[in-house]
Amino acid sequence: MKINVILISLVCFVTSHAFGQSELVKELNENIIELKTIAPDSSFTDLSRLNNILKGKQMVGLGEATHATSEFFIYKHRLIKYLVEEKGFRVFIIEGDYTGSKAMNDYVVHGNGTLRDGLVGMGYGIWCREEFVDLIKWFKTYNAGKTYKDKVKFYGCDINNEVYVANKLKAYLNKSGQLTETLKRGLTWIIDKEYRKKRSKGDADFKNSFLVELNDAFKSIENEKGIEEVFMNNCRREFEQILEMTFADRKTQIALRDKFMGENIEWIYDFENNQKAIFWAHNEHVKNDKVNSLQKPVGYYLKETFKDKYYSFGFGFNEGKVGGFNREVGKYDGFEVPEMSSKKLTDALFSQCAYPEFILDFKSTNANKTISKFLNTNLYQRAIGDGFHSKGTKSRHFRTGKLIDKYDGLIFIRKSTPPKQLK
Repeated sequence: MKINVILISLVCFVTSHAFGQSELVKELNENIIELKTIAPDSSFTDLSRLNNILKGKQMVGLGEATHATSEFFIYKHRLIKYLVEEKGFRVFIIEGDYTGSKAMNDYVVHGNGTLRDGLVGMGYGIWCREEFVDLIKWFKTYNAGKTYKDKVKFYGCDINNEVYVANKLKAYLNKSGQLTETLKRGLTWIIDKEYRKKRSKGDADFKNSFLVELNDAFKSIENEKGIEEVFMNNCRREFEQILEMTFADRKTQIALRDKFMGENIEWIYDFENNQKAIFWAHNEHVKNDKVNSLQKPVGYYLKETFKDKYYSFGFGFNEGKVGGFNREVGKYDGFEVPEMSSKKLTDALFSQCAYPEFILDFKSTNANKTISKFLNTNLYQRAIGDGFHSKGTKSRHFRTGKLIDKYDGLIFIRKSTPPKQLK
């Protein structure tokens, strides 16, 4: 009798849980926005519901659960075209070096330099993909014949190509006759990558004296409004950011990186006269919430500044292959990511929905009790960087949290394939 009671209770629990999941999927199917296609060269009719969702937004964040999913690149291309052509966005900001990315802006806005110059300047191999180059070519074609105001401007906001920055500063200070021995020594310290070695108190003292002398050298141009002077002054600021991160511990470095990226985005927005802007980076950067009291993502700072005028899209997938650097063979490769059925994985649940690709807006669906409970529950979501570790720990592949706290909406693409690496 006791066994029968246990069996009945177990059956009731399983049935109840299955009903709960099926009920959630049913409610999601009635509220998600189906993506008819991810192809960039297609009409935007299936995106008409985004018109109200993005009304009044000045900054849109486009995340990615991996840095190497072809479908993310392709669909972002389509979404960016929609934002530019239909919503009037004119500034594109990416997780790439601020100073180095000017070479890409020169290419797509002014037709100067080469595509290779732009990719090298950005400082990350993750953007050296054919799918990304297709977007760059579209920028260049779109900009042809337009006034500067109507062109799409290209910016990086990150601090990751320090040698490039140091060389730019060294050349500028030398040309202006202000390259003192102290400044030369400090810039060479970065260029020769000596800064990566163990640092002593003497290095910290030198860093402080170097920054004082660097700022003094730039005082002569602080009132200049020319394009070169403004650009070089921002190179100086990036160099300050680099040194502050260099002398911080690892956890603080991570926190400072997002803080500085947020600072740089806000400067870009102001410099471009508050034109609507798109921010492309990993999910972990575009998301709104703070991980803890120290490590706040870029999206947190953007929400603080832009309030409800910032809209963040997280991106998710559930199975397939992602690209990444395989350190065992020393080249970029594809990694199989197995499908999962964990009841605590958002991607696994989304894969049960009727459409393989869709958009879910959190604000408009949070009034639905079933969906609201789901959005406000701590769940796992895939989070893969520039490589996939088949034997890695859960913390390397997933992040946990409430979706409602992370993003304003989510774009789900069921299956991932690796992007095409440039030769």
